Amino acid sequence: MSDMNVLIEQMVTEISTQTFQLEDRRLRLFLNWLMEHSIEMKVSLGTFDTGLKDTDIQERFRSALKTWLQSLPAQGLLWEYQTITGEIGWWRDLDPSRWKLIIKTEEEP
Repeated sequence: MSDMNVLIEQMVTEISTQTFQLEDRRLRLFLNWLMEHSIEMKVSLGTFDTGLKDTDIQERFRSALKTWLQSLPAQGLLWEYQTITGEIGWWRDLDPSRWKLIIKTEEEP
């Protein structure tokens, strides 16, 4: 396995671990963001209605992420890794008052 493939595998593992540690609603909103951010992820993941933490969805996520990251040049790969992990952190650490505003906006017709 090349050094680049090892690096991508480590990135996929780290991103997947952080992603699926999110609470369900934050996870769903993060995945929505990611699919808007990357058309490749949107095409690969398709839709998901329930069971966001099911093994099948996690495997689809890992596979789609790996395929997408492998298609990027080295600089783009590093940029996307930082962007994605930053976004996961943003959803994870979102303060309660902003979280309430997002939920309220999401629930409005």
